[in-house]
Amino acid sequence: MLALSRAFGDAYMKGSLQFEGITAGGDGYSSGFGLIAVPYTALTPLTGEDTHLVISSDGLFSEELRGGGGGLDNDTVAKMCCDGDLSCTELSAKLADGAVANGSTDDVTVIVMKLGTA
Repeated sequence: MLALSRAFGDAYMKGSLQFEGITAGGDGYSSGFGLIAVPYTALTPLTGEDTHLVISSDGLFSEELRGGGGGLDNDTVAKMCCDGDLSCTELSAKLADGAVANGSTDDVTVIVMKLGTA
């Protein structure tokens, strides 16, 4: 089941048709499997100035190094989190829609948590 659920994204790794400007067989990744064994993760200490925590798939972001290019950059995501008074659900949808509108062809999954004092 992991291979099936994980294979929906990462279009640039699939070896058929043309995805994100890479022709079939011309990318060195054309196994057609689409599974990445090691996910990209980052540890970032939170500070009192942080207002939101965004957990997302890579489709949200513009990742030119991985063959992408669509999606949003970090500054745009941060600005969207600080603009307006949207609920976390509304902000998640706005971020996902923005990534797709900006050309992301990968899966775009977004969870937003508002940070604050208890």
